[in-house]
Amino acid sequence: MAAALVRGNFDGEVIEMELATRHFVRPKDLNHHETVYAGQLADWLTEAAMVGVTQIVKNSSNIVLATLKEMRVLKPIMAGCILEFEYEKQHLGTTSIEIFVNVKDMLSQEQYARGSAVFVTVDENGKKTPHGLM
Repeated sequence: MAAALVRGNFDGEVIEMELATRHFVRPKDLNHHETVYAGQLADWLTEAAMVGVTQIVKNSSNIVLATLKEMRVLKPIMAGCILEFEYEKQHLGTTSIEIFVNVKDMLSQEQYARGSAVFVTVDENGKKTPHGLM
């Protein structure tokens, strides 16, 4: 899926983000409260962040997840919802890249969750190495 430019409204600030992926929420994705299981949401959020960092670096073979820094569920997500995961580069270090991910309903554009993930670039031995984006 090609990234598309989208706009998000966060705490009154409008920012432009790229669309990473979409997911249709099915009953198998739910917990015992019949809302999305947080582990499933973390998986999707990490996947979206990986798509984002790969778009930025133009390579996925030397990128690894260092941490899922934050994931905040803002409201319950039910089966039948189609979620959009959009991203933006939040912070750039020498070897690290932090990606912010926003999760919203595809139809209503209502925000359901958000979070960020930090990735590092590594060499063939798994040792951190500069990504060259600075």
